[in-house]
Amino acid sequence: MRRTRVQTVGLLVDRVPPAAAPQQAWSVTRRPASAGSGLDGFELLALAAFAAVSMWVVFLDLRQDALRGLVWTGIDGEFPVDQMQYLAWVQDASRHLLASDLFWPRSSAGDYLQPMVALSGGLAALGVAPWLALLVWKPVAVGAMFYALRAFYRRVLPGAPQRRAGLALGLFAATWGTLGDEWIPFVSWGYLYGLVALAAVLGALVAYDRTRRDGRGAWWAPALGWLGSWLHPWQGELLILVVVGAELLGLRRSPTHRSGRRLALPAATVCATALPLAYYAILQYSDPAWGRGDVATRHHAWSLGSAVWPLAPLLIAAALAYRRRPAGFLAVATRVWPLATLAVWALSTSGLGATPLHAWLGITIPLGALAVEGIAGLRWSHVPGRRALAVLAVASVTVPGSIHLMSAAPAYVNSANHGQNLITSSENRAFRYLALAPQAGAVLSSYYLGDAVPGETGRRTYVGDYRWSVAGYSARERTTLRLLDGRLTGGRARAFVLSTAARFVLAGCTSTTGLSQTLQAITRAKHRFGCASVYEIGARGRTARIADLDVTSGRSPMFRFRDRDRGTA
Repeated sequence: MRRTRVQTVGLLVDRVPPAAAPQQAWSVTRRPASAGSGLDGFELLALAAFAAVSMWVVFLDLRQDALRGLVWTGIDGEFPVDQMQYLAWVQDASRHLLASDLFWPRSSAGDYLQPMVALSGGLAALGVAPWLALLVWKPVAVGAMFYALRAFYRRVLPGAPQRRAGLALGLFAATWGTLGDEWIPFVSWGYLYGLVALAAVLGALVAYDRTRRDGRGAWWAPALGWLGSWLHPWQGELLILVVVGAELLGLRRSPTHRSGRRLALPAATVCATALPLAYYAILQYSDPAWGRGDVATRHHAWSLGSAVWPLAPLLIAAALAYRRRPAGFLAVATRVWPLATLAVWALSTSGLGATPLHAWLGITIPLGALAVEGIAGLRWSHVPGRRALAVLAVASVTVPGSIHLMSAAPAYVNSANHGQNLITSSENRAFRYLALAPQAGAVLSSYYLGDAVPGETGRRTYVGDYRWSVAGYSARERTTLRLLDGRLTGGRARAFVLSTAARFVLAGCTSTTGLSQTLQAITRAKHRFGCASVYEIGARGRTARIADLDVTSGRSPMFRFRDRDRGTA
């Protein structure tokens, strides 16, 4: 009887009937899934652990919020600069659908369209706070990742014990020195686009295998590949290489079974997955902001040794699996996956891509499956206590490394104050004023607050994320810091402020108290919020009295309504 089709990526590709006929191009050994369609006790525990770890940084932020009297801005992650970029896209998408670069005070092209950003922008346009419109994806991403991974391992590993070991390794494998993208829970800390993209790629591979077996649902693999590539292009590159590599090996084994009809599925999957890659390539060469972003992130590369060394335990065990002849498409795809990862990494480091570390996202998934298969193939059935040894082996490459990575997170979160994860209540009130003020215009502030301006207020900023700023960013940041520290005064200070095209100057709680006198001649109005101040700049001098506007609440509202575009001066 055909089982019920569910809506999540993982369950959709997991609940499929056994193949009715043998595979043509591969020698297939069908491995039956477990009898029940629901989660067993171990899977429930794994899902609960994954969900709990995914909330670790949120917990740390809320703890610091309570203990230190700071205000959490709602973003999630060890590196707030990335989440503030995502929040800026959501802010802009809430007004224009197509997001532009808000990390420059003058107007820029709105040409970025991404499904999750667009949906979050729609929620923000309806009045949901942008940070909440972004954070709402966390349960979706965690659930999709878990069920897609479960579906994948139910196809490639026989028997419940092996699948459980694979699930633990795929989700939590880590050792000392593991880089962020190599540990899946790290991606759940604010990088939800990448997590959903990885789930989509897993779903595409399982759906692809199902279609090759029984011919049903031929459009699912191309559709999921298209989605994953659009959300996170590195995963699109990976899927293309895995599909092409596995099919080439299949063609080599059974060349007589290839026909135009059999080639339709790989062709459709590759073409659909490549479409978003073409879009990103166009953005890179047509939009200066995207070109600068690609160049700026290429230096975020670690050596191949630093990326591979933490994976050594899995690599050693996985190497044993390559001695065995793979049975079925997914078995071959699993073997091709690590090689495809190296190819994507090489492409990113060569200058044809960016952020090479993203190439390693999900690498523990194939290595975990291959490690289980390799160890299971050893002749150790006579070894006493072998199951206990297997449990200890899995625990040794998951628990200590996971604890180490979680224990490192507070060092990033606790220091993130006066700007991004955590700000003072005075600075939060200043952000609220800028978000609701009717005057259009950009904001000049320090790096930490300036980086948060687009995401918190929807306005453009003069200093912020250097990766998306025009040339000369370092000089602009130094001059801004001199202004706010009181080292740039008089006519030179006023000339600099006017040259930035900023309508407002935001002075945080660490700025000099002498800024009022320096900017008095070009200030239309000053708004004080405890230890933070907002100066409204006007070239004709001071035409309005200095007001002391009080915003009583120290918390960002969950729902905000905006009806103005406050992008440019």
